[in-house]
Amino acid sequence: MGRWFIRSAALLCAALFAASAFAETSAPRLRSGIYEGLMLAVDPQGGITGYYREEQGEGVTKTCSFFLTGKVAAGATPVSTWSSQRFPGTLTPQSDGVELRIEQGREHSGCGLVLLPEISSGLELDLVRETNWRELRRIVDKRANFHSAPSDAKKTRAFVVTGDVVGVVAESGEWLEVEYPGKKKTTRGWVRAAATQKLTAPAQ
Repeated sequence: MGRWFIRSAALLCAALFAASAFAETSAPRLRSGIYEGLMLAVDPQGGITGYYREEQGEGVTKTCSFFLTGKVAAGATPVSTWSSQRFPGTLTPQSDGVELRIEQGREHSGCGLVLLPEISSGLELDLVRETNWRELRRIVDKRANFHSAPSDAKKTRAFVVTGDVVGVVAESGEWLEVEYPGKKKTTRGWVRAAATQKLTAPAQ
């Protein structure tokens, strides 16, 4: 009787431990990808860079766009968001996407008539495509051509322009391998790092 009890207790403990380990590994986590209008990059150290963009209307369109940065934390991750002004928010991982909450989100430039009111309490965004971006950067050159390899001799016809946001995949010297998710297709190639700018929240 005693041996049976000890063995049963041991099996129960093992089952509970396995269930706990599974729950930890299967818990939602923030990961790089495209979440509807949000581009998100998470680096190996947990640094977050993001870019939200949404348009409404035909012909004359209204555009809402802003950047965000933060550091991965348990549960709701605090983030700083900014366009012309800077507002705090949170980013929370979900099983099939993320929840973005910015209490003053509709006060970002152009967002009042575009961004849903749910942004103040938590806007759910579904994962459209997972990526391996380590950070996002903004193009600052008037025109930055893609290259098929990190070499000036490998220039292609594809290019990005000032204000475009790209996801960084790899780095080699003065070159960055990036992806630009356009409306019809995603373009991948190498651009000069000097043609880009890191996303850094402005001082309050």
